[in-house]
Amino acid sequence: MGFFIVMTTVLSLQAGEPIKIGVIFARTGPAALDSKAAFYAARFAADEINRAGGVLERPVELLEFDNKSTPLGSRMAARSAVEHGAVCVIGAVWSSHSLAMAKLLQKKKVPMISPSSTLPELTRTRNYIFRICYTDTFQGEVLANFALTDLNARTAVVLTNTNSRYSMGLSSYFIQHFKRTGQLLWEGDYSQNATDFSTLLTRMQGVAPDVVFVPDHFRESAYIIKQARTMGIKSIFLGGDGWEECMYRYGGDAIHGSYHTTAWDPDTTNEKARRFVKRYADKTNGPVEAEAARTYDAMLLLADAMERAGSTDPGSIRRALAGTRNFRGVTGTISFDANGDPINRPAIILKFENRGSVRYKRVNP
Repeated sequence: MGFFIVMTTVLSLQAGEPIKIGVIFARTGPAALDSKAAFYAARFAADEINRAGGVLERPVELLEFDNKSTPLGSRMAARSAVEHGAVCVIGAVWSSHSLAMAKLLQKKKVPMISPSSTLPELTRTRNYIFRICYTDTFQGEVLANFALTDLNARTAVVLTNTNSRYSMGLSSYFIQHFKRTGQLLWEGDYSQNATDFSTLLTRMQGVAPDVVFVPDHFRESAYIIKQARTMGIKSIFLGGDGWEECMYRYGGDAIHGSYHTTAWDPDTTNEKARRFVKRYADKTNGPVEAEAARTYDAMLLLADAMERAGSTDPGSIRRALAGTRNFRGVTGTISFDANGDPINRPAIILKFENRGSVRYKRVNP
């Protein structure tokens, strides 16, 4: 498993022994587009930490690994991070990748913080594993209630990627809540990397649902919507936090009018977040993506935990992370429950409009 080290020290810190942090996301494969901002945000945060004096008067050094967009690659990357002395790991984006990492890192007793993986079982029974984002139990309920209440939907079809733990899990939670007062007409499935969905969509066309829920990442979701619109299907499409504005690359204007959830609102009135948005946008000359904001918070939370622990011992870091209360991040205030999940994280519902995303509403737990 290849890796490369990003040195983010400043002259005043060169005498201190670097604190090694593993950063594991996808640089190659289908998850790479999701992960690009996460890699950059980790470097951005490490640079800020070091310019402010480092952690425990020592510089932070990032060990970056490509998980190759696979669970096996993720596990191998996690093993390499431990072998090269990482005291904690930040990653990954996709839930199946994070789960593969978590199983190994829990055994090795090395803390891990996932910025974005929402699969509930990721942190359960694993006291070394934490996450910045909400879970799919909450996200599925939010989307089902939004469909029933805000969109007045009474019927739904759900299309699930059977190769994705994220897609299958989020599907089940949406269905569970939607069926309380709505009618699930049909649940279809497809495989990762599919490009032709005509058979699924022809069957769906025959039942004409009010909403179609596609809990997947951006590529297949965009293709489904684009093909559906070409076939004249008028149903409203919904997605989870796997949807992003890069869907325009694959679906074009066909995705307009579709809704999805996110845990990051770049138009927040939070002053700390607004300052971060300006600094980050000035550096990248572009918008601040959700992955960037969550990864930035994961890095700063880790630095805060090490300062509180007064140590870089992985066990001490774990205890400090577990004791986190009211950490003020750019994505909001973070306190962990007994599972290592953040408490009271809101969901933001966005609507695709005018080649961008427009905030529709905020939903608190």
